Amino acid sequence: MNRREELYERKRRAMELMASGASWQEANEQSGLNYSQRGIQYLYQRWREQGDEALIDNRHGHPYKATAEVQDWLSERCTEDPDVRSSELVSVIEAQFGVELHPGYVTLLRHQLGLPVPRPGRQYLRQATTPAWESEPEQDFSP
Repeated sequence: MNRREELYERKRRAMELMASGASWQEANEQSGLNYSQRGIQYLYQRWREQGDEALIDNRHGHPYKATAEVQDWLSERCTEDPDVRSSELVSVIEAQFGVELHPGYVTLLRHQLGLPVPRPGRQYLRQATTPAWESEPEQDFSP
């Protein structure tokens, strides 16, 4: 049973408990939900009017856009170049996969996947840089 089905069953159990006379707190606790009084009572009202159809969660959010293919590509790209900005990745993802993502969501994905995220306004010093005093030719200041 996936998370969506499990949540549906918990809601259904809570509604049946409330219909049999249990308080909203008891229904909440016994079904394993963590709803507010207003939230569970609103759901109960909708359930009485619409039946079990009211318990189905039709929200999707971003995860459907960030498919496994996009996440794999993101992991590979960020491993190759840890300093790449999320705003740059967004345009490549859109061109390559036809998916529009917000740069902030790409940064969140990077955190969730354990990928490096460059800090804003800070350039990383990974390139071999030589101090100016080493690269300048020696000058003779003798009198």
